[in-house]
Amino acid sequence: MHVRTLMRAAEIAGGEQELAFRLKVTPSHLSLWMGGLEPCPSHIFLKAVDLVLETDLTEHGRAP
Repeated sequence: MHVRTLMRAAEIAGGEQELAFRLKVTPSHLSLWMGGLEPCPSHIFLKAVDLVLETDLTEHGRAP
C-alpha cells in the first residue's frame, strides 16, 4: 500500500523529483521507499496520502 500510494503521489506531483521536493526528502530516499527497499516513515507517508486524497477529492468535485 505504501509503494502504490507513493507512486500515485509521484504521478500527481509530476514525477519522483517533484514529489521528493514536495515531501521535503531527498530523491534517493524516496527512491528507496518507492522501490520497497526501506520502509517509508509514517509522517512522510501521511503527507503523500494527503496529496493523493486532496487530488482525488478535487477530481471528483468534492472539496478536500
